Amino acid sequence: MRRYRITIDGLTYEVEIDDPHARPVTARVSGETFVVDVDSAVDSHQSTAGSRPSPVDSTTGNRRSALSPPGGQQALTAPIPGTIVSVIATVGQIVKRGDELLTIEAMKMFNVIRSPWAGTIAAVHVAEGRRVLHGDPLITFVIM
Repeated sequence: MRRYRITIDGLTYEVEIDDPHARPVTARVSGETFVVDVDSAVDSHQSTAGSRPSPVDSTTGNRRSALSPPGGQQALTAPIPGTIVSVIATVGQIVKRGDELLTIEAMKMFNVIRSPWAGTIAAVHVAEGRRVLHGDPLITFVIM
């Protein structure tokens, strides 16, 4: 786990990233967990207005965010192109972070795909023998 202190528009946030190389990234911002899809590096001079989490309102405790909070649906996408060789996950299954979901074969190597979140599987979008491209949806979760 890596820890960061970031300042956006004068507001400081404590950010913990479980695995900065995982896609999507699981991050905790000021104690709240978010699932973040990272597409590519952004030039540090580009504006990202509107894409930051809002600070917690101290009177209501509410927070608005463009990030995916727990309790919402989130799709797990293929991290690499390849062929699905096994699917263990089933719709309605409750999984913990790290549970094995499926295996993708790419370049004669078998890559076990594990759950990045705790939650319930809402949909399985692939079957054994199907080819997938990088970014294709594999499984949709309802995140706990």
